[in-house]
Amino acid sequence: MRLSRSLARAGFSLIEVNMAIFVLAGGALALLGLFPVGLRDSLAARQEMRVAAFADRFVGAAKIAAVEATDVNDLKSLIADYMDTSPGFQWNEDAGERPSTSSNGDLGSHKDDSGVYYRAWAIEETDVSNFFDDKKIVTLGILVTGENADQNKRALLSAANYGLRVILDPAANGAAN
Repeated sequence: MRLSRSLARAGFSLIEVNMAIFVLAGGALALLGLFPVGLRDSLAARQEMRVAAFADRFVGAAKIAAVEATDVNDLKSLIADYMDTSPGFQWNEDAGERPSTSSNGDLGSHKDDSGVYYRAWAIEETDVSNFFDDKKIVTLGILVTGENADQNKRALLSAANYGLRVILDPAANGAAN
């Protein structure tokens, strides 16, 4: 008789089993909630890497082209060749002005096959000839974003902005060619 009474009390009640299921379900839902956050962060990190790689290629191409170029047009042509983008690298002629979000027109962005949208410009400094003889200073800049700048106008306004100044020496660079 004693044995059957202790066997009747052994085990878990229905309430205990339900509580255990609720605790496990809550933990599983919390873990499942982390997957979209991780996926979103992973995609954002991959986009940032593409943007940084594109900007690094631009700065590297500009440094190499500055050694060989004799004028601004030559510099722009050499950079476009060194960038080796598909479709071909394109320059904006509006000298680095940020696009206006109030306009409904084209923001002047160009798309690379890597999924990067950019605006690039080159400005020759005109008031430095007294200091540098025949040398020219050119300011190069690029706005780069991984967002679709054709669909989101603000993408270029919040884009990473990279720039540098290069000195062109037509006498030295012309002699090297």
